[in-house]
Amino acid sequence: MSRKHSPSYLFFFSAFYVYLLILVSVTIFPIPLPDAGIFLTKQEITFVLSHINFVPFKYLSDPYVDPHIIFREIFQNILLTIPFGFGVSFIAQFKARDFLWLAIVVGLTIEIAQLVISLGVGVYRTVDITDVLLNATGVLLGYGIFRIFACLYLKITHRFDINHKGLLTYIHNVASQTQPAELSMSERM
Repeated sequence: MSRKHSPSYLFFFSAFYVYLLILVSVTIFPIPLPDAGIFLTKQEITFVLSHINFVPFKYLSDPYVDPHIIFREIFQNILLTIPFGFGVSFIAQFKARDFLWLAIVVGLTIEIAQLVISLGVGVYRTVDITDVLLNATGVLLGYGIFRIFACLYLKITHRFDINHKGLLTYIHNVASQTQPAELSMSERM
């Protein structure tokens, strides 16, 4: 069964798809090919599993880690997923309460993918609970920015009586769906 979508939806879907490709490129690739063979030994698997960090922000207590590197890592992990939190509302409907679990799933998915690949090729990326938390924070921050954008967009278009056509109609519809009912009602008056 084929489902037709508007050109505006396809535009946002395509933009989100490109973002996801970039996200995978940054978090997963390049994958190093193992030197010895296809399968890791039990010792190598144990080594990979022993390098998983389950202590949030463990590196903050390490005196040998440069604070600038720590700040950059925190900033980059949050920045990486802000577009997800902002853009996902343009392609799928989620309730505000669903964004907490969605944020955690995004962070976990990235780290689990890195773990699975590490189990195949050896440690190539650090699997860290801190990254899950920072990626989830980025998704939530992106959703917060989207909510502010939606509210401002509705207020501005209502204030200046902007006529919605094409892409603006789609943006207006998405923004309207995310606003509380009382806000939407007051804008209509």
